[in-house]
Amino acid sequence: MDTHTEPQLANERRHHPLLRAIYPQARTHIDHLFHNRHDWAGTPIDILALRVIHETYPHLHSTDIRILVNAIEQMHLALAEQETASNAAHAGYFANALRPLSAHSGR
Repeated sequence: MDTHTEPQLANERRHHPLLRAIYPQARTHIDHLFHNRHDWAGTPIDILALRVIHETYPHLHSTDIRILVNAIEQMHLALAEQETASNAAHAGYFANALRPLSAHSGR
């Protein structure tokens, strides 16, 4: 047994190497579903995403499909939060910049 690889595997905090390997390609298949965050013909986005991933990767177990879709959805939610915060910061900056000069100087 190779003792050089055992400690590295024992210290590895990441799980699901297969899912990590296919994540970028899987994202390309379902990213469009998460862009506008609306149901498609009354079907929730996550159900559609699960179906697309299942059809694209039929060898994956249903648990792995859920893990993969959840990871992609969480990434989109985090990006949406960042975008909202960035838009709010810009809106505050521009609102402040558009106030009359007397308001800026406290006069």
